[in-house]
Amino acid sequence: MSILSGIFLSITVFAGLFLGQSAVGIHPLKSIVKVLLSVIAAVTVFEVLQFLTRWELDPGIVYIVLLPAFIWFVRMPILQAIFTILFGWTYQIAIVYVTQRNLFELAISQAKLDADSFIMIMMELFILMNNLLIILWVSRLKPILLPGEVFKESGSLDQPKFRHRSTLLVSAILLIVMGIFFQYTYYDREIFTPAYRLFITGWSLVLLAILVYYLKTSLRQKLAQEKFYLDQQYQKDMLSFFTVIRSQRHDFNFHLTSIYGLLKKNQHDEASAYIGQVVQQVQDVNELLPLSHPAMSALLNTQSELAKQKGIEIHYSIFDDLRGIPVSVYDVNKILGNLIQNAIEELELLPLVERKMHVEITKEKRHYVIRVSNRTTADEHRVMSMFQSGFSTKSSHEGIGLASVQKIVSANFGVIYPELSEEGLTIHVRIPENTEDY
Repeated sequence: MSILSGIFLSITVFAGLFLGQSAVGIHPLKSIVKVLLSVIAAVTVFEVLQFLTRWELDPGIVYIVLLPAFIWFVRMPILQAIFTILFGWTYQIAIVYVTQRNLFELAISQAKLDADSFIMIMMELFILMNNLLIILWVSRLKPILLPGEVFKESGSLDQPKFRHRSTLLVSAILLIVMGIFFQYTYYDREIFTPAYRLFITGWSLVLLAILVYYLKTSLRQKLAQEKFYLDQQYQKDMLSFFTVIRSQRHDFNFHLTSIYGLLKKNQHDEASAYIGQVVQQVQDVNELLPLSHPAMSALLNTQSELAKQKGIEIHYSIFDDLRGIPVSVYDVNKILGNLIQNAIEELELLPLVERKMHVEITKEKRHYVIRVSNRTTADEHRVMSMFQSGFSTKSSHEGIGLASVQKIVSANFGVIYPELSEEGLTIHVRIPENTEDY
């Protein structure tokens, strides 16, 4: 019976964690093998402890053992691992114990049946089938209560490490308090009347529904507000970018007329020079069009215009549209904007003929890569100092550029590093295609 109870417990725990992973925005199928192995190991430890101590231990011990396994073996971020464990524990206490076991046992007692081994095995099989249905349901619908972005670090030095830490803390406390209430209700069920047991089961489901609604709406509303605020920040750059595109389209007929007039007068050299100017203007915009999000193109266009005012020429080489990069548009723009701004500050120290910058966006070996190259007078010591908070070549600048970029990149399991050569300085940023593998 101990082996069977271990199997049934393993499936229950696995179903709860499977649901928990989906609830925190992680695709549960991608780490299913590691999670299953972790559950089997934790339940084995639990069963061995019960056998050695001869005590009836609380299955909640399994989740305590699983937390470090999720962090170091499954390699989940700490906050997501904690909430996955909490969701799995809440599922086991509220759904499996208080609802399913409680009602099944209540039905047996009301039917005046003896709770022999056969009846208990049938109950476990009933719960087993429900767990399998939960797993299939999660696999198909992938329900999310807390989007994955709420667990990511802010990436900004002037904001808390986790922007939603207060809401996450309240949510964790609610899950723990509710879990304790459900656990007390289940373990003391024998002293309650059947009517009260039915009432407490219904009330538990109502509380669980309220908790789910709170988790689903509270953080989503904040994320929607942040998105609206960020979209407003993008409007100015995007309007400027689209104005350039509309202006080019509007002026196209005038350019054709001018070229036609020059050719009619057999002024071929003048026509060729004129076409060269028009093509250069068009290429400056076309370089930015491959990017998937207009806000990224708008930012690069704005940076290019600002650089021109300082006699700096920026050349863009875009070989990937960043459509699948696992980083928000806002953070991608912070990376690009800070890298380019830092390079502009370096180039302002050089003669006009050397003020050239190259920005490359590509994808290499399942990593999204951003490179910004420019001439520099900096030595190796000064280059490394650029990554320290407060460093700047200007007294009026905040000096948080590369330090801020490094924080964003690290939060997404990427790397940023400088390369100093005779040609100048290149800052490399590499972000993995799938951060869930880390």
